[in-house]
Amino acid sequence: MAESGSQSSTETSLRQSRAKNRKENEEMAETATGQKPGEDMVPECAVCLQTCVQPVRLPCTHIFCYLCVKGVANQSKRCALCRQEIPIEYLERPELVKPVKVAEEEEEEEEEVYCWFYEGRNGWWQYDERTNAELEDAYTKKKKSCELLIAGFLYIIDFVNMLQFRRNDPSRRRRIKRDLTNTPKKGVAGVRLPAPAPPRNAPAD
Repeated sequence: MAESGSQSSTETSLRQSRAKNRKENEEMAETATGQKPGEDMVPECAVCLQTCVQPVRLPCTHIFCYLCVKGVANQSKRCALCRQEIPIEYLERPELVKPVKVAEEEEEEEEEVYCWFYEGRNGWWQYDERTNAELEDAYTKKKKSCELLIAGFLYIIDFVNMLQFRRNDPSRRRRIKRDLTNTPKKGVAGVRLPAPAPPRNAPAD
């Protein structure tokens, strides 16, 4: 009986802690954006101190940019706010606060819209919207290279050779490209695109 009561108390404390964390996230988002919960809010990331890009919710309910969580998970494996452990499989199946956002094509067919991609295994990943904007800005200014902070690491983007590599480890290289937004892709910045809905069965004759 004592063990059952202790377990019930622990579960209650855990639920209260998660509720408190969720409330803190909502209050943080309202302060950062001026929006109340439920108004399509995007909270501020406590790691990069900017509005979340590809916001994800950890099991402890704290919200961060996906790439910020990836950087933290690869280094400390714990939430940057409450220090709760991040499950090993979380990065493969993150809880997205919003659907994956990809660059959209312009409605007018004659105008071609481009964005940036980096090479992965068996396909290409599109950079997230913030990184894409920084890359496009540097490219249009005809810079030969630029530096970007991605997932906690400083990367050099080489526009001459169209490569991306870590500043402290140039041997780890990936090809990059600037291509049309409708180019086939695996997903955005490590988050896979949702699987297409299965086709509906044709009506019987």
